[in-house]
Amino acid sequence: MQTQTHKAYRHFTEEEIQRANCVSLIDLARQYGFELEKGGRKALHAKKSGGLYIFKDSNRFYHWTADEKGGPIDFVMKYGNITYPEAVAQLLGERYEPYIQTVVPYEKEEKGPLIIPDKAENFKRTYWYLISIRGIEPEIVSVLMNERKVYQESKYGNCVFVGYDESGTPKYCSMRGTYTDKAFKMDAVNSDKSYPFVIGGKSDMVFVCESPIDAMSHATFAKLYGHDWRQDNRISLGCTWDGALERYLQWHPEIKKIVFALDNDYLAKDKDGCYRNWGQMAAMKWCDKYSEKGYEVAIHRPHLKDFNQDLIETRKGRTVAELDTMREDELKTEFEKDAIDESNKEIAMVEIEP
Repeated sequence: MQTQTHKAYRHFTEEEIQRANCVSLIDLARQYGFELEKGGRKALHAKKSGGLYIFKDSNRFYHWTADEKGGPIDFVMKYGNITYPEAVAQLLGERYEPYIQTVVPYEKEEKGPLIIPDKAENFKRTYWYLISIRGIEPEIVSVLMNERKVYQESKYGNCVFVGYDESGTPKYCSMRGTYTDKAFKMDAVNSDKSYPFVIGGKSDMVFVCESPIDAMSHATFAKLYGHDWRQDNRISLGCTWDGALERYLQWHPEIKKIVFALDNDYLAKDKDGCYRNWGQMAAMKWCDKYSEKGYEVAIHRPHLKDFNQDLIETRKGRTVAELDTMREDELKTEFEKDAIDESNKEIAMVEIEP
């Protein structure tokens, strides 16, 4: 009889599991190499993570691209690639003791009403920004302003994009700064990304973009190429999560075709410095999901990072071939930079060898 061996784990008490789940997720994320930045009123965003958010009050995380969530144990299992018992044991280990905090029981917080910014007396700055800086067709901007989906904030002059529920109540609201020398983007308090920003159409096809400006840019391309930009439906997700698409399909059972026009993140890297095209990875993931549901699916990939960058360069007179050359040049420059960095690391290692 062949002898078999297996790992045996002791039973963890409820108190031990609770202690493990009280380890600070913020500290854990930093230990795993993530660089954190402000991601909203109650969250921190991990740069180059594909949409990882850490919620300070509840000590929980959510990863948009992977659609995964949980507490410290789940986090260590995901990013440490270990089992549940191993994760609990690791979190209870000596090196993690300094990070154990007071128990904060997780309770799902009910969102209050969406707080949208006050409207300016006129929308001149937003109109100028979207047309002159972003290259969007004036007709498209005017229609969306008349539909109350785009307006200008009164206090800072930001662009405001609004998504509604079926009764016409605002549920989603994102803001984008209009000052070209200072980037600003933020969702309004209690904004719900499961509600899409919508450019309505008449066909059985929907184009799915990441941001409202991308959706408006995609519609602009349709007009520039001589098509009716109001024929097909366009929505933005506000991220790479498909919650807003699921809701839109529930509203519109007549939709049969889905085209994912997500970002082409060809220069994006994860925390370990590996290239990760988050937008196209999400597009492929959603293609698999929705084709299994019976939809006809396709991917419309921008030549540059997103359709607004394509539009801005097209407005300058660049051809499709020139856009592809721009992307290839950017990749070549980045690869050469990586090669130099790697070479310098090897030289440094040789110099410190005894």
